[in-house]
Amino acid sequence: MRIYLISPTHYRPDGLLVKSDHYWTSALTLPYLKALTPAPHEVRFVDEIMGDVDLRADCDVVGITTMGPQVRRGYELADWFRSRGKKVVMGGQWVSLNPEQALEHCDAVVKGEAEYVWADLLADLERGRSQGVYQAKQWHDLRNLPKLDYRTLPLFLPERFRRSAFYRWYFHWPILASRGCPHTCDYCSIQTYYERSYRSRPVEEVIDDFRTVKALGGNRVLVLDDNPIGNLAYAKELFRALAPLKMQWATQCTINIARNDELLELAARAGLRTLTIGFESISKRKLKHHGKAFNSPERYAEDVAKIRARGIQIIGLFMVGLDGDDHDSFEEIYRFLVANKIGFLKLFTPCPYPGTKYFDDMENAGRLLTRDWNDYDYGNTVVRPTDMSPSEMLEGFTQLYRRFYSLPSIARRFFPPARGNYSEGLFYAIANLKIHRFLARTPYAWGTIS
Repeated sequence: MRIYLISPTHYRPDGLLVKSDHYWTSALTLPYLKALTPAPHEVRFVDEIMGDVDLRADCDVVGITTMGPQVRRGYELADWFRSRGKKVVMGGQWVSLNPEQALEHCDAVVKGEAEYVWADLLADLERGRSQGVYQAKQWHDLRNLPKLDYRTLPLFLPERFRRSAFYRWYFHWPILASRGCPHTCDYCSIQTYYERSYRSRPVEEVIDDFRTVKALGGNRVLVLDDNPIGNLAYAKELFRALAPLKMQWATQCTINIARNDELLELAARAGLRTLTIGFESISKRKLKHHGKAFNSPERYAEDVAKIRARGIQIIGLFMVGLDGDDHDSFEEIYRFLVANKIGFLKLFTPCPYPGTKYFDDMENAGRLLTRDWNDYDYGNTVVRPTDMSPSEMLEGFTQLYRRFYSLPSIARRFFPPARGNYSEGLFYAIANLKIHRFLARTPYAWGTIS
């Protein structure tokens, strides 16, 4: 069969599709599914944020993977191809948590991981049948995963791209080391999707991927894990093995990396240059209420200083509109960000995925403002705040973005530059200026700025 795989983009607040020709990394789902597909099936794919979907694709099966902000566009594309006689398969986090909803738009759903069900699903479709929901009976142990061809990444532009400064300095090659997260933050759908499981790939297989990227001329990597330090012994082993490669990489993890001096030092020596951290709030009470009591706001300043002292830039994630947030919360967050010289900010509003306990709790409390999945994009008012109106929350959200990316704020956060990694500091200073210019000509901001 001829299979066409799609990662949809999502919609801007003005209704246009989000597009980019200089995206800083690539997802692995599409090339990984291609590697997982048995012969003699033929596979091609498109990441819609970078390219256009071929609505007249000559194919037998269309596969669509979605996360929250993509779901509206994903369902639209599924309906389009299905109306033209194509068999449509959907997967991804949102679809896995809501398989019956997704089946209104497609012929089959992969619920959870694909390794143990993908070949059987394709065989069923080839025979003209489908069992609807395909779910593996167990989680994969992540050993001997199919080797993907990194030259087929959705963003890969052979010679011209490899010779460009963008490629050498900006593009991060994606690599996976683990899946899942052991924590129980109630607003996060990861714990529900993975049922709080946490698994790691063999260190030697991860290192082999790094070497493959290096052989292709890449030197910067994004480790895609939700929390690569979920197993401390494994993380230390991985970081020790990475150090001799002398490559640079970025990832996201909990603030706990700063609470273990050996772990942080190993990560820095291994080439960690940028770290995304979910601070979420600077209120201990609010963090405890949402299951993230391991974050200790009273130690944030000390933790950030430790990380920055090793030349690691920080991308801070904050949620606004949590229970107890009011007008003063925006000012408190802003002061923290500037005082601690956080390099980049991503804001989120509470957006509970259907299928999670958080969604059920908000629905039972009568606090869901919409069941229109178009609005579930982390920059909207999906949940009614407890201490301000939805419009006040969204106004505070937008103004906090504008203040953070204002020229005075940029100057205060990047001067004097942090020692140890001047090039990374320069990169993020330039990124801040680009966001400043974007916000100056745009009447809105949203939580998926990247």
